Amino acid sequence: MPYSQSPNPLVDAPAIDFIGLLGRCLGNLKIVERVLATFLETGSSDLHQLQGAADKADYAAIVEIAHRFKGSASNVSAKGLTELLIDAERFGHDQDDIELSRTLQSLWSEWEAVRRFAQAFVPAANESLKHTHGTLETRHACAGR
Repeated sequence: MPYSQSPNPLVDAPAIDFIGLLGRCLGNLKIVERVLATFLETGSSDLHQLQGAADKADYAAIVEIAHRFKGSASNVSAKGLTELLIDAERFGHDQDDIELSRTLQSLWSEWEAVRRFAQAFVPAANESLKHTHGTLETRHACAGR
């Protein structure tokens, strides 16, 4: 199969490996709900902070935020998000504004997929977020660039 026709596992994979996450939470759905609710809240904040650091070309902050966010994304089995954050961290180290900008665009899209997936599978996370964090419904204006 030619490379251009080969399936992309990150495109075909769900935003969150729910079975993997459930395993990490020892099969306890209540823990999954709490973990996802917390991740959605902190992840939104991390993504906004990452975008702000990129807007200011604050590479040290980019590396620190991407690294922290990468760990959180990995913990909830958000593989696509994790891979993009690995790239963001590397581009922050390299001070590569062009690739960082492209990666941030992809991060915003993947974040929306993660958020939708989590809210579809864990409605309690959706309700919790309505009461704790109002910024999840807003995307950074740069996301569509």
